[in-house]
Amino acid sequence: MQGPTSRTRRALAIVVAGGLAHGLVRAQAAPTGPAWNADRLPLLITQLRSSPHIRAFLMDRGGRAFEHYGPKTTSTTRLNIASVTKSVVAVLVGVAIARGLIEGVDEPLAAFFPEHAQGPNAATLRRVTLRHLLTLSPGFDHKGLDANTDYPDFLQRLYAPELVAYALGRPLAQEPGSRFYYSNIDAHLVALALSRRVKVPLAEFARDELFRPLGIGAFEWMTGQDGVPNGASELRLPAPDLLRIGQMMGDGGQWRGRQVVPRSFAQEAVSRMVEADIAPRGRKDLWGYGYLWRTASTPGDDLPAFYAAGYGGQFIYVVPALDLVIVALTDQVSREVAGRTALIIRDFAVPAAR
Repeated sequence: MQGPTSRTRRALAIVVAGGLAHGLVRAQAAPTGPAWNADRLPLLITQLRSSPHIRAFLMDRGGRAFEHYGPKTTSTTRLNIASVTKSVVAVLVGVAIARGLIEGVDEPLAAFFPEHAQGPNAATLRRVTLRHLLTLSPGFDHKGLDANTDYPDFLQRLYAPELVAYALGRPLAQEPGSRFYYSNIDAHLVALALSRRVKVPLAEFARDELFRPLGIGAFEWMTGQDGVPNGASELRLPAPDLLRIGQMMGDGGQWRGRQVVPRSFAQEAVSRMVEADIAPRGRKDLWGYGYLWRTASTPGDDLPAFYAAGYGGQFIYVVPALDLVIVALTDQVSREVAGRTALIIRDFAVPAAR
């Protein structure tokens, strides 16, 4: 594959020189990497300059990098990745399976929480599995919660002493595996199950078994009253570290020759397992939910894609066929900002890689 043309090199030089007044913008080429589209990349930069809510926007395609940082943000600034945390927790499940700490995703909740397996909800805990939690389809009754009330309700319970008893004591409203419901407490149950199997605190396990192998350094992760990190949100990482996670998952769980996550798990995690709450905008068979990762297709040519998403516009977006990983982090202002950021990825960033 040829390197950038002289026209592309001139365009990239303009990008670097012109971007400094509006926050750092950098595009660079690897000797054997594919070129960014010299006509479309400036359009992306224009969008980023007019989007002050975006703190960091990174892309990598086959070793070729693009970076944009807003004011007061650098490559080492730890930002709240919101519900992208869920996707990181799913990766940790894969690491735990690789270490033999979890047999597999079909282990029932009764195996993780034996002290609750003899109570009134024992039959339910034998039916609901880790897979059901990872696909957010355990079937638990959510008592009228919706997108606006689910997270506040969860945060209140996160600091209450009876969180586990409450979460495991809910009756079933649907058959496990039959219906997706975006539940923060169900995602946190995955972290709680993990914490029962790892031999060290979960944050320490994440540091030693996932972050350190990927070259990820300092991080922050809020915990609940029991000391277990919030499995639904509140992990803080720099944008380049999220890029590494996206690259690893795009490469089937491998990082620089090391299989960090079992390939079979990594592939399942980013494959459509259940129908989700977002209407397909292309091939229906590609849109859905994997293991705390969303699945989708690119606009126009319907290439398979997958992504982690967090409130306010936090994204890791991966298109394996293009060898493309995109990371966006924002000020978490609103759902409107999230939608605008998603459009920048779809309408400007992905086209810049073609």
